[in-house]
Amino acid sequence: MIFTNEKKLIRDAKRIIAHHNEVSRLKGENFNVFSILKMEHKENGTHSAFLGELLQPKGSHLKGNLFLKLFLETVGDSTIDLDKARVRLEKDIGKRDDVNLKGGRVDIYITDQVNSICIENKIYAADQNVQLQRYCNHNKENNTVYYLTLGGSDASEASKGDLVADKDYYLISYKNDIIEWLEACLKESAEDPILRESIKQYIILLKKLTNQLTDKAMEKEMHRLVKENYNAAQTISNLISDVELEMTKQFVDEVAERLKKELNDHWRIVVDDDLSQPWKGITITNDKWPENISIKLEGESKIPWQKSIFGIIATKDKVERTPLKAALGQHEYFQSDFRESNIWPYYRYILYFDNVSDRSKLFNASEREDIIERVKAKLLEICEVSEDSLASMKGKS
Repeated sequence: MIFTNEKKLIRDAKRIIAHHNEVSRLKGENFNVFSILKMEHKENGTHSAFLGELLQPKGSHLKGNLFLKLFLETVGDSTIDLDKARVRLEKDIGKRDDVNLKGGRVDIYITDQVNSICIENKIYAADQNVQLQRYCNHNKENNTVYYLTLGGSDASEASKGDLVADKDYYLISYKNDIIEWLEACLKESAEDPILRESIKQYIILLKKLTNQLTDKAMEKEMHRLVKENYNAAQTISNLISDVELEMTKQFVDEVAERLKKELNDHWRIVVDDDLSQPWKGITITNDKWPENISIKLEGESKIPWQKSIFGIIATKDKVERTPLKAALGQHEYFQSDFRESNIWPYYRYILYFDNVSDRSKLFNASEREDIIERVKAKLLEICEVSEDSLASMKGKS
């Protein structure tokens, strides 16, 4: 039974959110070019590109080094000589060497030819092996590394090794640091309508991705509501992760059960134990395949709450890539839209549940049913396409 205070808090919060959504609609905030063009999930193509253009002193904004100056002030960095600063995207800092912890490609690179800043932009993509360690070894005595995520989360152990956050590298977030910086840029763009509105639309997008209200007055009202009902808010907050995990398990179990009904006896379908962790989900193997090759559905965060991926898993140090790529690459299915990593010869994004409105679909029976069927269909498709090709590899080994 929900206590009176908790029930009232939920009712009042719903009222504020409904009012916020109506105000957003009337202000035209639902028309967002980034969302319309399906650009909001592209880390480098959208986010690094937009941030990099603002940071670039010779950028098309024609503000010189002003936006870079505001960024450095926001993150508290005074190492860069603004008059000599240059910004590069996807900067090659040498051939990648995981053994000697060197090299790679930095998402956003700022330098004055002596000092440098490496910004690793991680909205959704997984950390690479020893990635932060490699970047921290670049220009070691005069380099600062920032790890940028939506909410300010830390890098994985595989990426940072023994490095310590806020000592060897620094955590910054879109939710706080980037939005704060962009709002400062917005003030400096008041007389430049196209630039001003472009920054404003990007701020709205980031607030959507980080589950924030775009209206300051209603944000203050929500803060007041929580302050006045702190105990009730805390009670509800403590239950959220449990409820999410419950829905996660229900979702994953349902997908797995439907796959079992469709696939023959050669297939094995296993649901990971602790679904609260990243990189957990469903593993699909076939007893006709070579060892260490499987199909996987998993979440980069807790599946499916943010971004989830599926594809073929075959870690490079366990499975030779050349025959595998020869076997699967013949299919048109694998010739487009798939990415590759040390773990995945082929992977593709499948779910983008990166805000509350997306996640709420799992709590609606009909919408959850549509998602389950869509995910099941994708997994059945990759099973069908890869089954015989991977089986033929086992026959040749």
